[in-house]
Amino acid sequence: MATTPDARPAGASPLLDLPAFALVRLGRYAHAAVRAAFAEAGLSARVHFVLLCLREHGRLSQRELADQVDMDRSDLVRLLDELEEAGQVRRDADQRDRRRHVVSITPRGTRTVRRGQHLVDRATETVLSGLGPGDQAALHRLVRRALDAPR
Repeated sequence: MATTPDARPAGASPLLDLPAFALVRLGRYAHAAVRAAFAEAGLSARVHFVLLCLREHGRLSQRELADQVDMDRSDLVRLLDELEEAGQVRRDADQRDRRRHVVSITPRGTRTVRRGQHLVDRATETVLSGLGPGDQAALHRLVRRALDAPR
């Protein structure tokens, strides 16, 4: 492997020495790998993440769900329309505030989440293939700690 005078592998970017830049690059790679895995299966990563969030959190208002999955509310409404029509979610009026709707996952949506989890796992293996299991776990733990830190 050819190296430059400062001992960097050829093609390596000094920008990767910046942790924030390296994380963004890894995030883009991970995002692309997940999208590709779902596309190959004829599925949607966005759908998976919405359904997974509902499975884990139970009934959520549309606003809470949009915040959880970091999606524009109008985009989420369109996606929920499709998911409701496909029988994967239910929207009901909130009993405490009839202006709001709460969304819940259906058994069909739960089955879709199980299918999607295999795809996420496969994409993750691809993205992190250069790391051993211990390093993968450590990376995940450190990223979670950084994301959980107060701002």
